[in-house]
Amino acid sequence: MKKRKSYSKHDLRREIESTRIVVSMLSQRLLNLEKVFQLYVEMNKHEKKFEKFLDATKKEKEKENPEV
Repeated sequence: MKKRKSYSKHDLRREIESTRIVVSMLSQRLLNLEKVFQLYVEMNKHEKKFEKFLDATKKEKEKENPEV
C-alpha cells in the first residue's frame, strides 16, 4: 500500500492565500480592462452607438432564450 502525501495546515493555508492573491490580481486586471474600454468608447464619442449595440444584443439573446 502506498503512503499518501499528507498536507499540513500550513500547506493548505499557503495555497489558499496564493489562490486568493491570483484571484485578486485577475479581478484588478479585469477592472483595468473595463476602464480602458470605457475610456476608449468615450474618446471616440461612441457612447450612444455602443448603448444601441448592447440593447440590440440583449434583445437578440432574450429572443433566443426567453426563459432566462
